[in-house]
Amino acid sequence: MRMKKIWKAAIAVAAAFIFAVSSSQGNSQSLEQIQQTSPAQVVDGVLSYIYGYPLMMYGVTGRTGTTVPDATTKLGGAPLNQFGKEKVLPNATFTAVVLPSTSTLYTSSFINLCEEPIILHLPNFGSRFFLMQMLDGWTEVNPLSPGSNKQSGEGNYALVGPPCNGHDQPLITIPVVETIHIPTSSMWIIGRIYTNGSQEDIDDIVKNLYPQLTLTPLSKYVAGETFIPPDTLSVQPLADTVTPPLRQVKGMDACAFFQNMAAMMNFNLPILPQDDLVVPSLLRLGLIKKNSDPTMGSVPYTGTNLDCTTIDPNKLASMQQAVVLSQKLLANIDVTRPTRTGWTVSLDVGTYGRRYLLRAEVAQDALGANRKEDAVYGYTQTDGRGNPLDGNKNYAIHFRAPTARVEQIPPVQGFWSVTIYDLAGKLVPWPNTTETLTWNAVGDPFVQNHHPCFNRDGSLDIYLQSTEPPEGSTQKCNWLPTPAGAGYIVFLRMYSPDETIQTGKWIPPPIVGN
Repeated sequence: MRMKKIWKAAIAVAAAFIFAVSSSQGNSQSLEQIQQTSPAQVVDGVLSYIYGYPLMMYGVTGRTGTTVPDATTKLGGAPLNQFGKEKVLPNATFTAVVLPSTSTLYTSSFINLCEEPIILHLPNFGSRFFLMQMLDGWTEVNPLSPGSNKQSGEGNYALVGPPCNGHDQPLITIPVVETIHIPTSSMWIIGRIYTNGSQEDIDDIVKNLYPQLTLTPLSKYVAGETFIPPDTLSVQPLADTVTPPLRQVKGMDACAFFQNMAAMMNFNLPILPQDDLVVPSLLRLGLIKKNSDPTMGSVPYTGTNLDCTTIDPNKLASMQQAVVLSQKLLANIDVTRPTRTGWTVSLDVGTYGRRYLLRAEVAQDALGANRKEDAVYGYTQTDGRGNPLDGNKNYAIHFRAPTARVEQIPPVQGFWSVTIYDLAGKLVPWPNTTETLTWNAVGDPFVQNHHPCFNRDGSLDIYLQSTEPPEGSTQKCNWLPTPAGAGYIVFLRMYSPDETIQTGKWIPPPIVGN
């Protein structure tokens, strides 16, 4: 995953489906310029590529995560309709995921709702923070995703997809806490469960909560049958589970991209009326077709099985040109402006509607981003003056007391943390000189069984430096080691943020060099 800032694309939809976005480099056209200067088939290809890019990132990521024989062999991986559940927090030797969180255990499941609804059972989390983020196939986050900030209680939640394979989904006749309708047959649950980091607390999650966090097909649940996922399953022998999904999608030519997109759209059709304006381009490229089958009921369009060998060579060449233009477009869009203190804080992700270019950019750089109501992230590689962070220098972040009017300790209902990563997105190891420190982040209330040391007035200083502060000092308590002689990433996580964070009235304080 490339660690560039999440782009903010201002998208305007007009009669010809115009995206008003400017390019940050002279060698790339804006989408509006492409529409004005390119042949119609190329324009259709670009619009369809940008529209379908999140679906492709979702699909390749899902294929990579579910191509496993069981839910324990691969960290975070699990067969379709099963949860993969983390049992340990990452440390500096962890390389399976970039920018790993040190304050939550993750659970993940890719789900197929085509055949029937799935019953999600949530245990009683008590006062423990949790979030079961639910994304549809287009990577839109469902606002009904259960979590602590919604006071979601213990019990069964029915996950219901759209009509599929010529039949409607069966009615939910059993008592449930809530029925959550997903507009696509594919969905992804990314669960986050807070832990203070002690072994006792982690054991409590693994032994007492994980067994009750389950997914059961509706038919099994109604029949009263205990659903036990199979121990081992066969896997696709040719599936690429090594190459990162981002590189897989980027390496697809027009034939591979649009054939796979068409196949996925058999189960993840455009969402109407939201996607009305892109439908004509999809129809002209043959990615969907009008429904002529009376058994499909009210579904206006159906998927296709696109075959590149039957496409006119001139049309296929136009589609290939569209892929090249689209990739340049995604690489060169103007970025979100940082705050006056040097941080990039994204407040417009997770919910996109017709903002297809923004949705594609987020899928490229931060697949699975949360809604701001659930979590807000801040990110920087520079100090408050815009200078690149240098591991040989000492820095501090001063969070003012909660009573302050600006730059105070993050106002959240859940928790927050600051973590340091190297430029590859890995946690920074502690120097060999210390044996007493075990945390890779500082936050409140606890991160990795460590509580920060606040100042007497309630403010907090976090120290970023490669050299170890004096033993027993506040600096040592709030110290985050940086990689000597190199740049690095500072990442701020804020869960269940208050309205001031969601509206941008609160911004992180600057990183100041000593």
